Amino acid sequence: MLSTGHYLILSSLSRNGPESRSELASRLGMSKAAISSLVRDLLKQEILCEQAPVHGSGRPSVPLAVRAEAAWFIGISLQNDPAIVVLTDLHGTVHDRMELPRHADLETCVTSLCDAIAHLRKGLRSARGHVSGVGMALPGFVANDRQTCLACAALGWRDVDIGGLLSKRTGLPTWIENDANALILGEQLFGALRGSPDFSVIFISNGIGCANIVNGRLLRGYAGGAGEMSHAPIVTDMAHALPCRCGNRGCLETVASLLAIGNAARRAGLPTDIAELARLAAGAHPEALSILHHAGASMGLATAHLIQLIDPSHVVVMLDPNLRDGIYGHALQRETESHILRRPASRGMIHFRDFEPDSFACGAASLAARYFIFGPDGV
Repeated sequence: MLSTGHYLILSSLSRNGPESRSELASRLGMSKAAISSLVRDLLKQEILCEQAPVHGSGRPSVPLAVRAEAAWFIGISLQNDPAIVVLTDLHGTVHDRMELPRHADLETCVTSLCDAIAHLRKGLRSARGHVSGVGMALPGFVANDRQTCLACAALGWRDVDIGGLLSKRTGLPTWIENDANALILGEQLFGALRGSPDFSVIFISNGIGCANIVNGRLLRGYAGGAGEMSHAPIVTDMAHALPCRCGNRGCLETVASLLAIGNAARRAGLPTDIAELARLAAGAHPEALSILHHAGASMGLATAHLIQLIDPSHVVVMLDPNLRDGIYGHALQRETESHILRRPASRGMIHFRDFEPDSFACGAASLAARYFIFGPDGV
């Protein structure tokens, strides 16, 4: 059983990387004797490990780090079909994965996921240890208790206690979260920006998702819908505004998403495959250039709005590399920079990242990992 002091040490090492006992005592405002006692417990439980001594002018300093194999987690993504289930360690590294059909029928879905979890647990027990928890990412609204799916249009779910059902069937604590929120929480825990208290993540796929970390915490909003930039209006001329699946017209998703780009290409008689369309644009095909430039510029304008409202230090944009390296990415960057107020290092705010199939599942696994590292509050 871990105490508040143990969690403080795990939190510090997770956020700041390896530190010595003296550095931990200074950062946490605790005595060296108290730190040494707590560290001794964590070393005995094989949650921490000592790294190679660092030699300086005085006594060698021994950095402490969280052991990757100290705990294991299951991450589930229902963001798309097929569903993806991964097994990760405490550093967020994927060690095993499965793909399975994404079932809208609740009983079929739960049974299928339980079978996948059992399979991954069986393989882990024979080799390394046991699973500590499960996280799930899905496209929809999630209650603040991170147990109940309030609404998921893709699956036709409403007020479904999917977290409770999985926990009861598997015997493992389970947390669920909106897909974009899971993505940014994974980035905060395991990503390159884990030390940043204020940053945003945008993903561009068939839909568009966004989430924000403000003062070190996920910005959820009153009803859990903060960051829903996909359905923010970007086309104000209703004569040219396309209908959106949300019921409105002119939403960002109808202009800048992969689905929107494919639909525009189809209407123009061009290939709907993004790589082929990007190659045409690179060859100066006028209609391909127009479609991708319009989509990227619209995404850039929406990103500028986000920056003006939230003021993040960085914005991570996850997208297809064919978009990132072509006219779409250039238009996005240019439009963003031309519509924000000048601020220190504003030109370095946008960080493009390849959109990886396992990103949502890894973010989901981080939901469970947070409770192991930060304690019952999972902050």
